[in-house]
Amino acid sequence: MRFDIEPEAREMLLKHRPADTPVLLASNLGRRQEKLTYRRLADLSVDEVDMLTVVLIGSSQSKLVHLGEGPRMYTPRGYAIRIDRQESA
Repeated sequence: MRFDIEPEAREMLLKHRPADTPVLLASNLGRRQEKLTYRRLADLSVDEVDMLTVVLIGSSQSKLVHLGEGPRMYTPRGYAIRIDRQESA
């Protein structure tokens, strides 16, 4: 049984996030069929999402980086900047 997100949800997100915002679709986590799929928000299809899929929408700082094992979504946290500010205070 498929439980599809409504197309309106993607359109709402596109009002607040750029079209190239990275999205991670994590399906069947912990199962043999586990699959990670990366999309741009503009390319997200509602047919790719079901009840076994976790959808992670990147922030304004998120990027897709390509490593030896494939793409990964990366969001810098800025901890170093906070530590530097505290030390100089």
